[in-house]
Order: sequence, then structure tokens, then C-alpha cells
Amino acid sequence: VSFVLSRMAACGGTTKNRLTVNKHVWDFLTKESPAKLVKLKEENKVSILIDGETSEIYVLQITMPAHGPSNGLYLARKALKALLKETEKELKKAQRQSELMGCMALMEKNREHGPVELHRRGTGLISRGQQTSGPRVVSGSGGVAGCSRGGEEEQDSQCPICLGEIQNIKTLEKCKHSFCEDCITRALQVKKNGRMLVSKDSSVLLSGYEKYGTIIIQYVFPPGIQGVEHPNPGVRYPGTTRVAYLPDCPEGNKVLALFRKAFDQRLTFTIGTSMTTGRANVITWNDIHHKTNCTGGPQLFGYPDATYLARVQEELRAKGITND
Repeated sequence: VSFVLSRMAACGGTTKNRLTVNKHVWDFLTKESPAKLVKLKEENKVSILIDGETSEIYVLQITMPAHGPSNGLYLARKALKALLKETEKELKKAQRQSELMGCMALMEKNREHGPVELHRRGTGLISRGQQTSGPRVVSGSGGVAGCSRGGEEEQDSQCPICLGEIQNIKTLEKCKHSFCEDCITRALQVKKNGRMLVSKDSSVLLSGYEKYGTIIIQYVFPPGIQGVEHPNPGVRYPGTTRVAYLPDCPEGNKVLALFRKAFDQRLTFTIGTSMTTGRANVITWNDIHHKTNCTGGPQLFGYPDATYLARVQEELRAKGITND
């Protein structure tokens, strides 16, 4: 702490050009959304360097040209803090998604060992005659999840599948993660061919749609083996997670419904060679363009893009996906 304070007090005691950030948040930003950081630097005409660190935080130094505006440093620092806050939310969602992938793997493993008992929490009863094809699940009638962390129960009201408030809680006995009853029931019935998870966040605003919230789509695929419909049957492919954004407006929800149809018909992704990495036998987009960034415009697959919703509907129509 004394080291950080000494770095923050550098340059005559001013802290206007210093900012501390959690290492996990900064590393996630620079790895997953480098374009956002580049855009911030270019718009504010600043450079951002790591000027010190402890085991858990970085001390960032923000510098700008001497001829810059008098309030330039203040605006750049404010923009960076907003970006870090947004990144922290994205990191938490990614962590929840990672936990969900672990739960799904556990479900698949337990499915191989036959049916197991369903425990009902809150009644003191165990229904031995009622069985499920997945792992043992503890259920209750409340709307708050209880996950075991270090022997103590913490309250978490968000379902890792739908990312909404948990309805009719069910908790996996081994990993102690909790879900909506409907969500976990559907998940147990889903084959290993990917999932499309949708949530809405009113605090995330897309340029051009500032009066609306944002629809966040997460596509999650476990690793698998290519089938006869793929280019190299029998060859393994790695799993992946993709995130896309739509405005939560009438037209955006219309596109969301079309995206659901396309995904259900397995038209959104294919197995092939990545255009960005050149890697073969990976999951790639299948010519239905998604906005994978909130900002940056068309060049960075983000917003603003005034004609995007109309264009993507044309792409979907070309694949036979319409509202009819």
C-alpha cells in the first residue's frame, strides 16, 4: 500500500494523472477489448502506461502533450474510469459463463452414470421416486440462490444461464451453483451443440440508440468432434464463447428473434478456418454479421452503424430466416 501511495503521490503530489486498477480487470481489457483502449487513447490524445504494481493492482499513468486542452487530462481519466467499470462488468459475466461451462461439463459427466436423486430443499423431504438424467439438484421455492463459498452461504440472485433473477431455485449438489428451475431443466435436455444465452442491461448504451438499453447475446460452444456435415469429420474442434450486442429497441428485438431462429437452425456458425487467426478446424461466423463491440463503428464491428439492423435482416433473409 505504501508503494502505491508513493507512486500516486509522484509529480509533486498530484494524483490527476494516476489511476489504480485491479490487475484482473486491466488484463481482461487489454486481452479481450484492446480496440476499446486504442479508441480511448486516440479520442483523448493520451498515452496510458503501467507505472507500478502490487500483487493485485496496477498504477496507471496517463500522459498527454503539453499543448493539450486544460481539461484534457480530467476528461481522459473520466473516460478511462468509465471503460474500466464497463470492463469489470464484462469480466464478471465472463466469470459466470466460465462457471456455467464447468457446471455443464459436470452435467455431461454425471449423465453418463445414469439417473440420480433429486433433493428438495426447504421441505426436509427427499423424493427417491423422482429422478433426473443430470446431476443431483437441490431445489427450493425461493428466488435467491445459495452458493457455498468456504463453508458459508452467500446470496446471489442472478441465474448464470439467463442472467436474470432466479425463479424457483435449483442448486447443483457438487458445485453448489444455483439456477432457475426452468433454465437448468432446459440445460439438462440440451445436446452438446452450443447454447445461445440472452440478457438485457439498461446501463450499457450503444451509440445511436442511447435512449435504449442493450441486448447482450452470449454464444457458448463446448469442444467437440466434427460430424459428417463438417469439412473434416472425426477431427476435434475447440470450444469458444462469442458475445454480441443489439439495441433493446423494437427493431433490435425483431433482429434478436431472427437470430434465435438462425441459431436453432444451426446457421449462425460453422466449422472452418478463422479469417483473423488463420487457424483451421475452429468455430467461425457463417456470414450473419454480429456486433461484437459496443463502440468503434463498423470498422471495429461496433456502433454507431445506422444501417446495421436493416443489413443484417437482409443477410438473414438470404438464408431463409424471416419473421413469417
